[in-house]
Amino acid sequence: MDNSSIKNNIRRIRKARKLTQEDMAHKLGISLTAYRDLEKGNTSVVNGHIMKIAMLLNTSTEEIVLGYKPIQAEGTTVEDVHEEYNTRITNYEKRICDLEKIISILEETVRSKNDIILMLKKRLDKEK
Repeated sequence: MDNSSIKNNIRRIRKARKLTQEDMAHKLGISLTAYRDLEKGNTSVVNGHIMKIAMLLNTSTEEIVLGYKPIQAEGTTVEDVHEEYNTRITNYEKRICDLEKIISILEETVRSKNDIILMLKKRLDKEK
């Protein structure tokens, strides 16, 4: 995971918790400018603040770094985790397939539109 993803995850979680950049800067004991630089990725996130940021956002460092909370429940077996992730993967694959169909429809719409424009231009040229 790169700093860009980490900063985006911090921003997303902070906004979901309805915290401002000013709130975070104050709670971290840093200036607003320093916090803004941190969230913009202008400074290294792995500078000792990531654990405190996770604590302030009431989340795990894994969610900040990975962008999601890994499955962690007592009594959860590897098979349970495997099944959960397979379900997620299947759902994402279905979503990707749906989006690919939408893209195909939109591409056909653009081709049709371009064909109509071409026909109209030819007609206008003939009328001149």
